[in-house]
Amino acid sequence: MSNNPIIAINQSKVANRPESYQTMMKVGPKVCITTASHPGFLGFEQLLQTGIHPMAGRYGGGAIDMHETLNPIGMFQYTVWKDVKSHEEMHHDNFKEIYELCGDCLDMVIEGPWEPYYEIVRSDLPPIIAMTDVPAALGGAFAKQEAVPKVALAAKRAIAIGDHWVMDGHETAFEEGAERTLSWFKENVPGMIGWMILKQFGVSAIGSFQLDPQGMLKATLGANPPKYNTNRGSAIPSTPPIPGQTPVQYLVHMEWESPEAAHMGIAHAMLDYECRQIHNDGVLAHLDKGPYYQIFAPMMEQGQWRKKLVK
Repeated sequence: MSNNPIIAINQSKVANRPESYQTMMKVGPKVCITTASHPGFLGFEQLLQTGIHPMAGRYGGGAIDMHETLNPIGMFQYTVWKDVKSHEEMHHDNFKEIYELCGDCLDMVIEGPWEPYYEIVRSDLPPIIAMTDVPAALGGAFAKQEAVPKVALAAKRAIAIGDHWVMDGHETAFEEGAERTLSWFKENVPGMIGWMILKQFGVSAIGSFQLDPQGMLKATLGANPPKYNTNRGSAIPSTPPIPGQTPVQYLVHMEWESPEAAHMGIAHAMLDYECRQIHNDGVLAHLDKGPYYQIFAPMMEQGQWRKKLVK
């Protein structure tokens, strides 16, 4: 493991309707406040999917901006932690509160939640806070935040997340090739803010709501929650209770000044001869699945954790 923080990404798909965004704004801040009660909590990013990259995803029917038509939409909630135990301990100590708050969101959830852990194996993100302007169709109630003055961001910062499943034994080669590709982007493509390479190393059972059978089937609206327990037991684990998937999943997290910059920038891996050779040999040659890129907009975030990243 690197010396960087670890990230638990709670992944789900939610109904794209006004009521969903009202629920997010009602419940989301309460979950954040509860989570921040643990000293091992370092920050968060809540991201809402606005589209896909059609060329990078090979889906001709998709587009960068699908926020009005895409249904359901992906919701990725990054929580950043000192270590696995800190995350699991927070869930244990605040189980009743988290169960009640998350249970209040289930009427908008289509798939999930599923909460894998990721190691930040390589990164080149600037220490920014955020500046965000989610389209009005995504609820219209998302306040702009100020950017750190050193970083000039467009109003619609876009985050592209690429899903890559890497062949067994090819992990180091993939990491090196992905870093070369991303460094080429940073040096040659206007509008790129920064990037991270994330390697999955397990899954949180309690964060994924994988309770034991008695808890899974207990009928309650949250006032009488089940006991904290999973099929892995009720002890607080210090390592991921659910093992990481094989082949290993990597997420390539890229930040761009706008969706348009992401659209044009990522396409260089297919359309620029020099970048294409780096990407072909360093990334595509090592994959069992992918890459598939989704485009997200930040909804709420607390980015002080970025200052802790080691390149």
